[in-house]
Order: sequence, then structure tokens, then C-alpha cells
Amino acid sequence: MPPEPISLAVVNARVWTGDPRRPWADAVVVRGDRLAFVGSAAEAGKLVRGVPDARVVDAGGQFLAPPADAPGVLRTGEPADFVLVGRDPTGANGGTAEARVVLAVHRGRVVVDASPVAHPLPPAGDAGR
Repeated sequence: MPPEPISLAVVNARVWTGDPRRPWADAVVVRGDRLAFVGSAAEAGKLVRGVPDARVVDAGGQFLAPPADAPGVLRTGEPADFVLVGRDPTGANGGTAEARVVLAVHRGRVVVDASPVAHPLPPAGDAGR
């Protein structure tokens, strides 16, 4: 049986992996209920390019980490459990920006989604045009 296709990639994030060997990354890729990749946005883009139904979320530097209620390690092969946290630009709390969950993924399924519309990756060779 072929592996499940890649369903989601979050790129350009500030990823806290919880792994002392590699504490920071800037992308994660989800296949099924597992992380298929944790590393650079460039490598994640190569994995996702040509996967027609894969959703790509450009996190724009927002913070991504394991959820507080189920701390773990974000590394290839581990369960796809993470939250992407951004700042609420409305300043709803006395004029200061507050942290808010933008995207939450549990076992590879999106359970909270307030992320902007994802843009597909350009075809290979079209970068920077």
C-alpha cells in the first residue's frame, strides 16, 4: 500500500521542536497522522511541490510548537500535534496585541483554523518571478 499523501505544510514559521539536537526549524510537513518532515522551508517546499491536494500555510514568522496540554517533540515520524500561535492585531485587551491560536493540529487533523488562505507553491523554476 502506498504511503498517504502529504496533506499539510506550514512554512516560514518559528518552530520550537523540543528536540535538544535541533531545537529550532522553520517548517513542518504532515502526512497522515505523523510529521513527514521538520526542517527548512525550502526543503518542505520541495516535498510539497507537485502534491495537488496539499495545503501550504505561510506562517509569516509566527510561533509553532507542541501543544501545552500534550507536550512532545516535533520531529519526523512523531505524531502531528502542534499549534501555530500568532498575535491578535486588534489589541482587544487594552490596546496590546494578544497571542491567539491560528492553527491547531491533532494527530494530523486540523482542529482550529484561523489561518489566512494558503497560496499554492509556484511550479519548479518559477521561484522569484
